[in-house]
Amino acid sequence: MNKKFWIVMGLALGLPSTIVGLFFLLYHLVKQQLISWNTALILLVAVVVYMLYLMVKNGLDRKNRQ
Repeated sequence: MNKKFWIVMGLALGLPSTIVGLFFLLYHLVKQQLISWNTALILLVAVVVYMLYLMVKNGLDRKNRQ
């Protein structure tokens, strides 16, 4: 199979665990009052949007090359 396919699959399979792990890390930082809830939510949304962007970008690159 194509290398880009495996990249997209890896990102798709890693997304749920990344969200959960990042949430608990950010929750711990908020609990210690190192960051605010608003900052935590912005970071969480930014990481999720970036991973979705990478999935779409790699998926479209694969589609255009066929």
